[in-house]
Amino acid sequence: MPSTTVHLPDQLLSRIDQAVKEQNISRNRFIIQACEQALNNFAGYWPDGFFDSELNEQDNRLLKEAVLEMEHAIVSKRKSRKPINLWDWCWTQLLFQQPCGWIQL
Repeated sequence: MPSTTVHLPDQLLSRIDQAVKEQNISRNRFIIQACEQALNNFAGYWPDGFFDSELNEQDNRLLKEAVLEMEHAIVSKRKSRKPINLWDWCWTQLLFQQPCGWIQL
């Protein structure tokens, strides 16, 4: 079976250690179960009707400002990859009806 290395914050690792002790399983088994559960729960698509409501001009402006603020925060933290325009990316996904679930940066 292939292996990988995962770096976890100390606090999270402590919580995992407590859970595996209570469940009497290994860290590896716990992480495999957590990954399987996360993948089984991930549909990858917006819920039906999520984009059906029409926004008024003010709400649309506020949404665009929020997206630009979020984009700036994300892009400013990227250290090893070129910047992307999340606003254009997400609208492109919506226009072509592609899943926007997990944004891959």
